[in-house]
Amino acid sequence: MQVPITRARVIQALVACLVFFAPLLLVLAVPADSLANAWRPIGMESSKVEAVYALRSGEESRYLCVASGQGVWHFVNGRWHALNDGLPTGAWGQLPQVRMAAQEGQPMRLYLALGERADSAGFYAQKYPGSWTFLRADFGKDIVRAIAFEPDPALLYAATAENVYRSADGGLTWQRLDSPPAAGAPSALVVHPRRPGELWLGTSRGEVYISRDRGQTWALSLRLSLERVVSSIAIDPVEPDMAYMAAGASVYATTDGGQTWNRRSVGLGTGFAVALLVDPARRGTVFLGANPDGVYWSTDYARTWQPFREGMGRLAVNGLALDPVDNETLLAGTDNGVWARSLSWLRSGAGVTVPPPYTPTPLPPTESPTPTRSPTRTFTPTRTHLPSPTATATVRPTATQAQAETVAPSPTRTFSPTATPTEAAPEPTRPAPTSTPTFTPGPTFTATPAPTATPTLPPR
Repeated sequence: MQVPITRARVIQALVACLVFFAPLLLVLAVPADSLANAWRPIGMESSKVEAVYALRSGEESRYLCVASGQGVWHFVNGRWHALNDGLPTGAWGQLPQVRMAAQEGQPMRLYLALGERADSAGFYAQKYPGSWTFLRADFGKDIVRAIAFEPDPALLYAATAENVYRSADGGLTWQRLDSPPAAGAPSALVVHPRRPGELWLGTSRGEVYISRDRGQTWALSLRLSLERVVSSIAIDPVEPDMAYMAAGASVYATTDGGQTWNRRSVGLGTGFAVALLVDPARRGTVFLGANPDGVYWSTDYARTWQPFREGMGRLAVNGLALDPVDNETLLAGTDNGVWARSLSWLRSGAGVTVPPPYTPTPLPPTESPTPTRSPTRTFTPTRTHLPSPTATATVRPTATQAQAETVAPSPTRTFSPTATPTEAAPEPTRPAPTSTPTFTPGPTFTATPAPTATPTLPPR
């Protein structure tokens, strides 16, 4: 018995075919380069990767990562292998919290701070690949929060919850440095890539301090109005006055070496800004790992941000690294392993607008603009303060006000007070009529004339 072919059955068959072939049609509709350049997992699945590293060793690249409770791993022949020989294990075979810094070279040098409590802390080092060597039991009762190093492989820094330490012998001995006054607990520490001896320290209270003498003294660079943990600091290796800082859900940038900062978070989501990475091969390009919003990127010095999470989704990202050899492979340590993405299309400039060359923003003047002065008007070498409250200045009708005139005092100029015995310091010589004056105050003298004592100017 034949089933009659009705219009309804034809429609049902077409709908079934469309549902079956729709995924294939969508895949074919996506450009091939988009699929090739999307994020892809490269191992350590189901592990929370807290940090990822891409280092140069001779002419080759080495990938390493730190996994929560699993210690240090390295990527060899397409697979991840543990690199924990020489490290103690805790309960259930897990390793305590790990903070690591890796230094390029041949051989590479790795430095690791181990421990979540003072009784389990330790500082280790190794020449990759090899076993870890125990260097120090602890830093008093402090736990190391961050490690940084200078180009000199023997010069290291370690920031703990209370202090900053420096080692000049590769971690064998340490010297405690003076911490910034009234600062929060250190949370991020980096050495300037172009200026050895210059340290940038972030704290748990949203502060950034800078030291230019290897940690001997510190100067406050930024303090946020709301206390947020500074999670990452990234300094541009090409433009040394350009730096970025992540705190809370925001990113801040400085164009003048830390003198001024401004917030640059247009386009970011609500996730915490965790890890910053500056692209050394493309001016103005910055990557940001967010928790739990995946990866963002900016091509205009962090002024605006766009999602960069194709293939990854909104995974929590804890660290970023860029392959130093091919300069095209971007790595991300996430709550679900290590992911990689090719930047070859970005290097070719496809679909990307190159930002204009970076020009440092000039600092604003420290004093207000000065009104127009008469270029030849000068004070007499001696100023007399009159005790009368109604004293006035005798000035030629066409002259401008006294405080707006060019002052060219004699080197032996003195003040002879008659009303109040106040000693005044001589005013500095102005270099040009149109320049902004810079006053050097004495013990009690100010550049603004008092209402009860106006200088008497002789007519020209």
